Amino acid sequence: MKYIFLDVDGVLNNENTKESNPSGYVGVSMKLIRNLAKIVKATDAKIILTSDWKHGWSEIRFCCDDDVNYLLDKLKKCGLRIHNRTYDEKLEDYFFTDRGVGIRHFLESRNDVDGYVIIDDHVFADFDVEQKTHFIHTDSKNGLTEDDVKKAIEILSE
Repeated sequence: MKYIFLDVDGVLNNENTKESNPSGYVGVSMKLIRNLAKIVKATDAKIILTSDWKHGWSEIRFCCDDDVNYLLDKLKKCGLRIHNRTYDEKLEDYFFTDRGVGIRHFLESRNDVDGYVIIDDHVFADFDVEQKTHFIHTDSKNGLTEDDVKKAIEILSE
């Protein structure tokens, strides 16, 4: 199984995103979601939410908060869905400095990992050497670009 560890802000939105989510914060861009869909279509990877949006996500749709339901509806338009989320140990840490640990724990809990990519607009201090080789660093001004899509497909195809 291949996995995409996905951040939302700065990946599925950018400084030009006009739409708002139900809470009034920046929403997501369908153009950028279509870019994500290209990765999934080319690799059949499963989306694992690493973003702080994950705190409103549940496997049971009606248990998700309004912002996540908004995100799920947008993803569904491109045939995408979130398969799981990571769990960070330092949930009170606003800057999620243990995002790499959450990804590592997820990968260690699986025996079906054929490849993975991490897509985020932040480099976290706890990313290990291996994670950095699987990392796509998006620019929050642009979000997930065509070049990022190509790099992600390359990483997942190794």
